[in-house]
Amino acid sequence: MNRRKPGKGEVYRHFRGKLYRILHIAVWTENGGEMVVFRPNDDTNEEGKVYVSLLEQFLSPVDKEKYPDADQEYRFELVREDTQEKTKRPDRERAEGKSPEELILAFLDLKDNEERIEFLQKHRSEMSDRFLTAASESLEFVENAETMEERYAGLLRFLRTKVKYESRRLR
Repeated sequence: MNRRKPGKGEVYRHFRGKLYRILHIAVWTENGGEMVVFRPNDDTNEEGKVYVSLLEQFLSPVDKEKYPDADQEYRFELVREDTQEKTKRPDRERAEGKSPEELILAFLDLKDNEERIEFLQKHRSEMSDRFLTAASESLEFVENAETMEERYAGLLRFLRTKVKYESRRLR
């Protein structure tokens, strides 16, 4: 197998035509084999289904005896960047190229509260209920607002207060 390993965020086309976005490369605990974790790259995935395939199978050639009409050489082939731009994705994702899961993970990776404030302001239009809940819980902030705007403002106020008082305490 001489093909390169899929990277996080890349889009691959299955030989039947459907597009999939790579989420992670996982390791199977039983034998250490690598597995590709991916999801459909469209808005029809309302159930949030995620798929897993052994890396070897993901990169393997199409069985031409079983699928003689297949146009592709391999089961999954990387979609070029300019083609990815044209694929159907929700407007919210297309703007920054981040799914709700990627937004949450990016927020959790931030090191300090100033970065978190900047992130919230930059990605305000992409916020969802799920994101605000995850962000609040990660900071041990108890939400008591009902609307998205109130929740967003409360989380920002909480972070600004932490920046104001915790930075002084450390000096």
